[in-house]
This record gives sequence, C-alpha cells and structure tokens, in this order.
Amino acid sequence: MIKMILLIISIGMFGIHAQAHPVAYQGATGLMTWNQPFMSDHWITFSFRPNMAAAGRFMRMEMPEGRANFSGLQFDYLLKRWNGDDHQTNIYVYGGAGHINLLGRTDATNGGAYISGIEADAENRKYFSLIKVESMQTNVAEDFNHVEARLGIAPYEAEYNELATWFMVQGQWHPSLEKKFVVTPLARMFYKSFLLETGVSLDGDWMMNFMFHL
Repeated sequence: MIKMILLIISIGMFGIHAQAHPVAYQGATGLMTWNQPFMSDHWITFSFRPNMAAAGRFMRMEMPEGRANFSGLQFDYLLKRWNGDDHQTNIYVYGGAGHINLLGRTDATNGGAYISGIEADAENRKYFSLIKVESMQTNVAEDFNHVEARLGIAPYEAEYNELATWFMVQGQWHPSLEKKFVVTPLARMFYKSFLLETGVSLDGDWMMNFMFHL
C-alpha cells in the first residue's frame, strides 16, 4: 500500500488551495461533507496547530446487513509536506473512536468503533491526484475498509481570486458496502475557501460534496 501511495504522488503534481485537507491553516474551522446514495461522510474540523486538527465525524454506510451510522471524534495530523515553486504534496494520518449504530435488523445494534486512515495528495494549478486508505473496526458489524483514488486536470490555470474548475475521475473500493466498487467522473468548482463537487458514477449514482473553511 505504501508503494501505491508513492506511485500516485509521483504521477501527479498537486492547486494548493483546491483540496479539502484534514488539516488546514492554524485557527481554521472547516465543514466538509461527502454524499452518495450508499455512503455519506461529514467532518467538522478545527486546526489548532499548522499540522494538527481535531474533528467531529459522522458517517452513514449502507451495508448488506443494514445501515450503519457512526459518530465520533478524530485527531488529524500532517505527517509531511513538500512545497515547490508551483506545487505542493502532503501526507496526512488520522485516527479516532466513537459509537456505531447498525439498523435494519430485528433489533438495532450498538457498539464502539475505531477508525484510522492515511491520505496523500499532490497538486498544482493544472494537475491533481490523491489516494486515501482508511479502516474502521467494530464488534457489531463487518469492518469497514475504504480505498479512494483521484486523478484530475484543470482546463485553465486559475489564480487564487478566480473561480477554479477541475475535471476528475474518482475510484472507490469498499467491500463491506452494498456498492463495492464505484467509478465516478466529477466536476469540481473552487473559489477561495469554498469548494463544490458534483458527479454521476458509471452506475448512475449521484454524488454531491461541499467543503468550506472559516
């Protein structure tokens, strides 16, 4: 898996402002929400240091045995950053714990859950790439494993005070969900601290993501 992350980093140079990072600038509060029919993921983050953030997280996962809802607290850490003249590369790690509720059986099932992940991205104003690997362990449902990769290109090189647009392809693999593998072409629009993404997968599933930093 480490070799895969390094390969993705080497393929693309990743716009510095055009990615919703687990850790933003010091003092920033972020709202990030990813939404698809089979899964949603909502983060509220506060970056209390340039390389550290605390987050509250809520997830909805549609599994074959029923819907799983997770809510918990998470710690995000910027492990390494490389800054170039016109590009930036980052590696983040995060971990947390919380409560999971499994619906859809005769009786609802409740328990504890632990989540951990690693994310690497690289970008400039023209090209973008990302890979994310995370896992959730719980004693009341199948473990949730999630691998996500993205490649993108901007049709023009926007300045910071201009609207930036990207066209991307995203691949997701999560074997414990109803949809195990999903490929989604998407469009990303970004202006300063506001980001909106929308797309439709090859199977016809909608996607709508929203991110904002204060």
